Amino acid sequence: MNVKELREYRTKLITDVYSGVIPERFPVMDGLGIEYMIQYAGKDLMTTQYSYTKELLTEVFEKAMELLRGDVFPMAFARNPIAMMFQQSRVNVMGSNGFIQHPETSNMDPEDYDEFIKNPYDFIVEKVSLRQNPGFDTDPITRSINFAKTLLATMDQGKVFSEVSDAMAEKYGFFTTPPGVNGMQAVPFDFLADFQRGFTKIPLDIKRQPEKVLEALEALVPYCIWRGLNPVTSILGNNMIMTHMATFLNTKDFEKFYWPTFLKICHICAERGQAMQIFAEHDWTRFIDHMADLPQGTRLWMEYGDAQKFKDKLGKKMILSGFYPLTLLKNGTKEQCIDKAKELIDILAPGGNFIWRFDKSTLTLNDINPENYVAVMEYVLENSKYDNPGELVTTAKKEDSIVKYSHLYPEFKSKYIVPFDEFKKVYPPVDDRIEPLMRAAYDKYNNMVIPFL
Repeated sequence: MNVKELREYRTKLITDVYSGVIPERFPVMDGLGIEYMIQYAGKDLMTTQYSYTKELLTEVFEKAMELLRGDVFPMAFARNPIAMMFQQSRVNVMGSNGFIQHPETSNMDPEDYDEFIKNPYDFIVEKVSLRQNPGFDTDPITRSINFAKTLLATMDQGKVFSEVSDAMAEKYGFFTTPPGVNGMQAVPFDFLADFQRGFTKIPLDIKRQPEKVLEALEALVPYCIWRGLNPVTSILGNNMIMTHMATFLNTKDFEKFYWPTFLKICHICAERGQAMQIFAEHDWTRFIDHMADLPQGTRLWMEYGDAQKFKDKLGKKMILSGFYPLTLLKNGTKEQCIDKAKELIDILAPGGNFIWRFDKSTLTLNDINPENYVAVMEYVLENSKYDNPGELVTTAKKEDSIVKYSHLYPEFKSKYIVPFDEFKKVYPPVDDRIEPLMRAAYDKYNNMVIPFL
């Protein structure tokens, strides 16, 4: 088939899976991260991240096509060291090897909980952001200049990545999601632990002031809902949750602190038709019964765990992926690598609701043997077809699986998020004809800037 037909074919595969229909074959995802692709192209990881151009990125991606076999171009999130430079970021820090890490930081003190609970977003903008980014913790003029530099650097890199990835999709027939349908979804406990209190501090809080932690988690729900609103809702899109702290908690603390607001966020998003893709870091097998309460069609990317248990318990309700240990591609023989792929396909593919994916993405050249990677991907593609395409995975209705929680929470508000109708009171249109034009421009640039506060 030609490139246009291939793209349409891949789009139908993914549409079918997301719609609860058994596709002609299950979709296949590559597992190469941007850091790996840079190194595979023979480029210096550190300097390349400071010098992205369309030409350079095209060269990197074209070289990666020697290995790529999947249905979607693996355009992973790329952190921006130039923006980090203007922020003087403490949250994302580049090491001497060129890799950008998220080190342990604590940007909120135990006595800050009361102020945080009153309005988490305002507290983050006024206090946490400055502690995370010393480049913003300065006089108002310098802060404004550094913020503008950060925003422009982010937009420049985003434009390069977007244009090149679109060109690759057009050239090779990769599936692409419609604009505006994907987003990152914050969930309260991980957000509080990762970016406010810190990995080592939050366990102390749940012992010393558990009620404050619970209040903070509930206070975060409206903010998380607002932050996860996408311009467009589509079955082809999703909000991505990157879990972190869940498996470090005992089951009692997981059930008390982590899961209640996590579950509500997922259902509230489902109420408005937004699907979730959840990367379940580490092994969630002991939480499998909890995951059964997620909305039907939730997309689970499992790092570790008992694949058979997940298929038996969740296979009719959730879309499963992951489980394949990337480390095997480095240390195993070609036969061992293919045998593992066969094992997982035999478990996870029957009955649909399955997307092939590795347990994580590559970072360094040492992560995999490229020959093993290609052998596995080609085996997977050759053994991905169904003999009953078009059948429904289940007759259960998705809407019956959604619990309504949104009415329990107030609308998100902040003194820093000013609607146009409020703004125009201080800067009114000089003519009614330009009001809709002003409103459109106001909303456009608000939506561009606010996420960076």
